[in-house]
Amino acid sequence: MSSESQNNIKIISFMCWKWGYGAGDMAGTMRAQYPSTIRPIRINCTGRVTPSLMMRAIGKGADGIIVSGWYPGECDFETGNYVAKKNVEYVQNILKATGINPERVQMFYCSAAEGARFQEEVTRISKIIENLGKNPLKKDKKNAG
Repeated sequence: MSSESQNNIKIISFMCWKWGYGAGDMAGTMRAQYPSTIRPIRINCTGRVTPSLMMRAIGKGADGIIVSGWYPGECDFETGNYVAKKNVEYVQNILKATGINPERVQMFYCSAAEGARFQEEVTRISKIIENLGKNPLKKDKKNAG
């Protein structure tokens, strides 16, 4: 995909304040490059990323969603990452039922020390979403009226 089309893709990345965001911060400290398609949002816990929040982002035109946080069983809030995984799977099922590719919503685990893993995962997911193209729900601003 050209860099021009890449710049038009927007991926909302909901990141656990401690682990997901910490990994993104570590990637920056390491000067690891990751796609400009990522729009990071720091949250208290991945368990707070509800299906309605993800669907609202898709409905508003986000081309993809990433949820990243601590490994299963290690969440500071005990079950937050289990809730997040369940919510991501639920939204993927909704998207599939409506004819939208469920790969637009992804989740991965990392620790704050895994900047390289963070960079690899967001790059991998960004490529998947770029290959899917624009969100089919995104309104064409030229033809909006």
